[in-house]
Amino acid sequence: METEYEVIIIGGSYAGLSAAMALGRSLRKTLIIDSGKPCNSPTPQSHNFITHDGKAPAEIANIAQEQVLKYPTVAFYNGLATHASSITKRL
Repeated sequence: METEYEVIIIGGSYAGLSAAMALGRSLRKTLIIDSGKPCNSPTPQSHNFITHDGKAPAEIANIAQEQVLKYPTVAFYNGLATHASSITKRL
């Protein structure tokens, strides 16, 4: 079964999840693709992030993912995006 998405976000860390939440709240069919290898993985603690100062980046991302996936228009795919192409529809 194929699913069409309006938006595909590559990267499911802070920025990707934040974008997905805004899109999910706007009822946009959104897919997040994430390889599970965030660039901040060596960082033991996150700082200067309001309400999350000192928490591990993975902990923050897990909480964010849990909240974002409550929106029925947002889906998450554990995988690696290797290429992309554009499909243009004429209205």
